[in-house]
Amino acid sequence: MPEPVLRNVFATPVIEAVLDAMPDQIGTLKSTIQERRQTHPGQASRSNILGWHSDSKMIEWAGGPAQQLARSTLETCIGYTHDLGRAKDAGPRFEFGMEMWANVSPAGASNQMHAHPGSFWSAVFYVDDGGDLDEGQLVLLDPRFPTNRVAAPDIAMGEPPDPGQPLSQLLIRPEIGKVVIFPSWLMHAVRPHNGPRDRISIAMNILVRQVA
Repeated sequence: MPEPVLRNVFATPVIEAVLDAMPDQIGTLKSTIQERRQTHPGQASRSNILGWHSDSKMIEWAGGPAQQLARSTLETCIGYTHDLGRAKDAGPRFEFGMEMWANVSPAGASNQMHAHPGSFWSAVFYVDDGGDLDEGQLVLLDPRFPTNRVAAPDIAMGEPPDPGQPLSQLLIRPEIGKVVIFPSWLMHAVRPHNGPRDRISIAMNILVRQVA
């Protein structure tokens, strides 16, 4: 009798990558964000609890390194985005845009659970992890929660989760130079860190507009 086959269907895509063009730009991005923080008060609190949140025009005020980050992130997203209604040999029917902002989070700062309506992909790029190797994770909430936990809260289907991983969440530790990309509808948050430095990240929303 053939062995059973487990198929993980209807999965939620989450992309983790180190962008080839970005390691040499991290120092410049860090200094640019720190300078901007000194001269601009930033936005009123959105999802952030404490910390500094810039305006969403970072592509304009951060110059070439931010534009390179935008291009590299868009290229990665496009590689995992498919127009199912596009005719063979026809031109693109959609164009992509982006808004970008910086977050500076001292020890104890966090971001409450939220999503990004009106966008397609969302992403975060880590300029500085704050020096905390244990805390400060990006939290992605299982979109089926709590329905899948109501009847049998300690039972999991399919493959067992990694040790210490909450059954309703995926925890991703910040790493300098890494970008994490996920659907904009996915609820997410950031845990506070206890590192000796500010955690500095760049958030991006990828917008899609039909042109043909």
